[in-house]
Amino acid sequence: MKILFLSRDYPPRHVGGVGTYVFEMSRVLAKYGHQVFVITEAIDTPLDYVDQGVRVFRVQPGEIRWLNSWRKKFPGLISRLEYSVAVSKKIKELVTRYSIDIVESCEARAEGFWFYLFRNKPALVIKLHTPEGLVYKLNREEYSRDRFWVEKLEEWWILKAKRLVGLSEAITRLTSDHYKMKFKDIPIVPNPIDISSFKCIPSDKSENIVLYAGRLEFRKGVHVLVRAIPLVLSEMPNVKFVFVGDDCGMKDYMLKKLQEFNVTSNVMFVEQLPREQLLEWYQRCALCVVPSLWENHPYVILEAMSCGRPVVTTNVGGLPEIVRHGHNGLLVEAGSVVELAVAIKELLSNRTRCEELGVSARKTMETRYVPEEVMRKTLAIYEEMKAR
Repeated sequence: MKILFLSRDYPPRHVGGVGTYVFEMSRVLAKYGHQVFVITEAIDTPLDYVDQGVRVFRVQPGEIRWLNSWRKKFPGLISRLEYSVAVSKKIKELVTRYSIDIVESCEARAEGFWFYLFRNKPALVIKLHTPEGLVYKLNREEYSRDRFWVEKLEEWWILKAKRLVGLSEAITRLTSDHYKMKFKDIPIVPNPIDISSFKCIPSDKSENIVLYAGRLEFRKGVHVLVRAIPLVLSEMPNVKFVFVGDDCGMKDYMLKKLQEFNVTSNVMFVEQLPREQLLEWYQRCALCVVPSLWENHPYVILEAMSCGRPVVTTNVGGLPEIVRHGHNGLLVEAGSVVELAVAIKELLSNRTRCEELGVSARKTMETRYVPEEVMRKTLAIYEEMKAR
């Protein structure tokens, strides 16, 4: 089968969950003989290369001059439309040259807008990761006309899909509610992850590291974790908290609070790292914390669990579909500083219990998220679309 993925993020460019998903999914499909193509954004210049059997095309957004008068008023909308020009040209080229069977994209950004504006083929499959409209809301971003049109563009893109696929039950319900759409029979297919490179080795107990990996933004709950830190340190002064990820508007607040609590010496900030370097932090930490106010199906949890590390996370979104409380991690109430601190202390004070949960976490990853199994479910959806 000939499959084309659209993902503005793709390694080694700044990568979130969508980019990591496309990276994992495209590789396993190529490994089993399918022709796989990825259109992503150029890092410096346009590029065309093969990465472990996957044809990667890096494109640069171009300027749409007739939209210049609207640029200041609608920067988000214009940037998406301009990037879609480059993507859509490449889609047309690849469809003509290779007779693509399926195009898959996430719901955000409407990357293939111009191509699909007057077309319905190849069949478009959209995998629901997290709507941009929801991200705006959770991050408490100011409402604007630009945001309104970005959400309308996303809604149009979702409706253009021949098939929707959910990463979790939670995201299908939430997207349906957010856009007031009625979905029927949406299959749920989790993220795949090749755990062969995520070695499960004992952590150094002398370091006593609690790891947070992800963007420093409001919806990720970093403000909750910062306030929980002094509660943990009051009983365990040797614990070290490490934040790995890019700042998305919260770092100044976090630094101010840490100084106010007089705990800056126990906290370390690290800029976003490539996946292979982040692996070292997973292996060094005792546990990983994901205090999000909302998450769908984050790779940080899958990666931490693959390294045999228990995760303390919240009971929102798709998280309870990954973490079973008391079996492979702990779930706490989203936004609860006290519950978060108590859960962290519970695992740090009982390292035997911590390690037992880590072993269960690894076993979970060895069975449920195997790339070949996820590929099988995905191909069944593709075949259905192709048959139509």
